[in-house]
Amino acid sequence: MSPEAGEHLMLWSVRTSVVCYVVALWRWVCVPVSPDRTYSRFWLAAWLLCVLHVFCAFHFRHHWNHAAAIEHTAQMTERVVGLYWGGGLYINYIFLILWGISAVFTSGFGVILPTGIDRSLHAFTAFMMFNATAVFGPVWWWIPAFLAVTTVVYGIMKTRRSGSQN
Repeated sequence: MSPEAGEHLMLWSVRTSVVCYVVALWRWVCVPVSPDRTYSRFWLAAWLLCVLHVFCAFHFRHHWNHAAAIEHTAQMTERVVGLYWGGGLYINYIFLILWGISAVFTSGFGVILPTGIDRSLHAFTAFMMFNATAVFGPVWWWIPAFLAVTTVVYGIMKTRRSGSQN
C-alpha cells in the first residue's frame, strides 16, 4: 500500500469512528431504551475504527517506532496548548482499553454498565475526541465536535424536561 493510501486510511478510519461515536452518543442520550442494539453496534464500530486508526498511525506515520509516536504527540500538543508533552499517548492507551471493554461487553454480551460508569466513559470519550480534534484535526472537524456537544446538551435537556413532567 502506498504511503498516500495509508495516510487516507489512517485519516478516514478516525473520521468514520467519530461519526459512529456521534450516532452511538445520540442513541445513548436520546433513546429511552438505551443502550439498544443500534447503540451497541455503533459504539463497537466506533471503537474498532479508532483501533484501526491507531494501527494505521503506528504503521504508516511512525513505522512502529513508539519513541517517534511520543515525539509527534509532544510536538502537536505543544503546537496547540504550549506544553511539550507526549504523555497523552499513554492516556490514549488507557482510553482504548476502557472503551474496548465497554464496547465488547455491551455488544457481545448485552451487558449494560451502571449509569455512573456509562456516563463517565462517555464523558471521557467526548473529552478524548475533542482533544484529538483540537490537537490533531483540521479546523473543519470542529463541526462534528459541535454536533456531538449539541447532541449531549439536547439529550440532557430532553431528559430533564421529561423527568420534570412526571
